[in-house]
Amino acid sequence: MLILKSVLGKVQEFALQGKNVEVVSLNWDEMGKKMMRKTTSAGREIGIAVATYLQHEDVLYTGEDTIIAIELLPTKSLVIEPSNMEEMALLCYHLGNRHSSVFYQEGRVITPYDDILGGILDRLGFAVSIEERRLSGALNTIRGHTHS
Repeated sequence: MLILKSVLGKVQEFALQGKNVEVVSLNWDEMGKKMMRKTTSAGREIGIAVATYLQHEDVLYTGEDTIIAIELLPTKSLVIEPSNMEEMALLCYHLGNRHSSVFYQEGRVITPYDDILGGILDRLGFAVSIEERRLSGALNTIRGHTHS
């Protein structure tokens, strides 16, 4: 099994002509894992042991005729665009209260789809849309948070 330990760059930085691009498809919550065992699109079993948060189109391997790259799979998501800071504060309160993962992209707050949360936000009057999104750029959270 091939063990991949570092990000070599982005797909766009490599000459792809004549090379097979093998893709490793990951969900948003796998992008931050430090160690994984996965299978590429060509059926090759690999180990990933990186110290950084992976990004869409990161290249982990380049050989004579092969490149192995990451694909961040789109995820069903709640997309909210608060109209003012008061709405943003209320939104952040409810997302934090539910320990939801939060992403900020293009002026919008995005969280993985949750039917109950979507209903709460709708009842509170937020304009919520449901979209397939590549969830990257999670806002930092405190690891190991507990309530005592």
